[in-house]
Amino acid sequence: MSSNVHHVDFRTGDKSISGEISARVLKDMLHNAGYTTANLKPLAGPLHQASQSVLRRFLTLTMPEQAR
Repeated sequence: MSSNVHHVDFRTGDKSISGEISARVLKDMLHNAGYTTANLKPLAGPLHQASQSVLRRFLTLTMPEQAR
């Protein structure tokens, strides 16, 4: 079995969200989802907006058919 590996930049393009915060948000969402991308949901609380942006970007770049 073979697979393609690509470097993907998960930053949101939102200037108010740094790359470090994007990485932490994505890490937290993956942990909460049991490391299953189909279970990813935005975080609750003060990082909700940031996590929505990170999630949208993540799904658009990794699973375009589910981002619609």
